[in-house]
Amino acid sequence: MISDATVLERYPNIRLDHVNKQLYKGYLEQRLVLGRCDDCGRWHTPLRPRCPSCWSASVAAAPVSGRGTVHLLTLLHQGPPVVDYSRPWPLAAIELVEQPGLRFVGTLVDCPAPRIGLPVELTWITRDDAPWPAFRPASQSAASGSAASEAADVVA
Repeated sequence: MISDATVLERYPNIRLDHVNKQLYKGYLEQRLVLGRCDDCGRWHTPLRPRCPSCWSASVAAAPVSGRGTVHLLTLLHQGPPVVDYSRPWPLAAIELVEQPGLRFVGTLVDCPAPRIGLPVELTWITRDDAPWPAFRPASQSAASGSAASEAADVVA
């Protein structure tokens, strides 16, 4: 079990609280966890002590697949010094397959042609000696139907 002290040591610049510590513990295990309501079954992010759909307090951090589609794309030209901005840094809101409208923001990596609608999958990068979630174009085996051919075009 990962302690709160370990999370603070690995992510010294975060404000750790009772709710978000599950997110960062998940990062250390390379698992992306979001909030899920035990009563209505809805997913939400960021993690909250109450379900934003039904107001139940019966919510818990649960892992998601990390598969989804680029919903919104931003190309950053400057930011924290831990990132190389010699080429624009793609940051995307990923709509996850678990639920329509469930979006998580992350970096796109290994993606020569980022675009809205691109099928992606979760991967992990290291920044400041700690794991962070990122997304890359989905492999053909993970994509289905026409999404598979779109992913093949991007990867090729």
